[in-house]
Amino acid sequence: MWAVISDNTITQTLRHPKALTLNNIQYPESIFSSSWTDTERKGIGILPCIYEGDYVQNMFYTSSESSPSISTDKVVITRTKSARDIDTIKAMMKEHINTVLSGCLTQTDWIIIRKADTGENPPADLAKWRTDLRTTAANLESSIDAKSTVSELEGMTIFTQEMADAGKTASELYDWPKNPRDS
Repeated sequence: MWAVISDNTITQTLRHPKALTLNNIQYPESIFSSSWTDTERKGIGILPCIYEGDYVQNMFYTSSESSPSISTDKVVITRTKSARDIDTIKAMMKEHINTVLSGCLTQTDWIIIRKADTGENPPADLAKWRTDLRTTAANLESSIDAKSTVSELEGMTIFTQEMADAGKTASELYDWPKNPRDS
């Protein structure tokens, strides 16, 4: 990305190389390739835009950007990470839990329908799995409610080497009972 500078003011930003006219002189798109240096572009009033900081957009954090700051050789835009509201994070995590639970239960809804239609009892392994899924969802929601910081909630999604050493295959939020019929 580049900025066209005139009188120490950004007059135009260019996200992609393109031909342009500056001071009644037409420049081809190729001025943004290696055929021109940053120094040559600076000579006609074009500076590279540089982002400092990390862009974060997930259930825990968002990023904001500062107004562009013009320096001698570049335009700097600073990104700042901000934690989302804890209640919003908790709601998003619980929505994820409900989505996973629903998706898993849907796989075996047929056993409940068959019981209603024919009176045949559900297979014990699938009935147990459905119960285990509901228990896991309830435990996860309780764990979420017990957390008071963003980092504690984020910790529920992080898989560590200690977890792997203990035989776990997923972080707390993603550790769901496996369908006994899946191989």
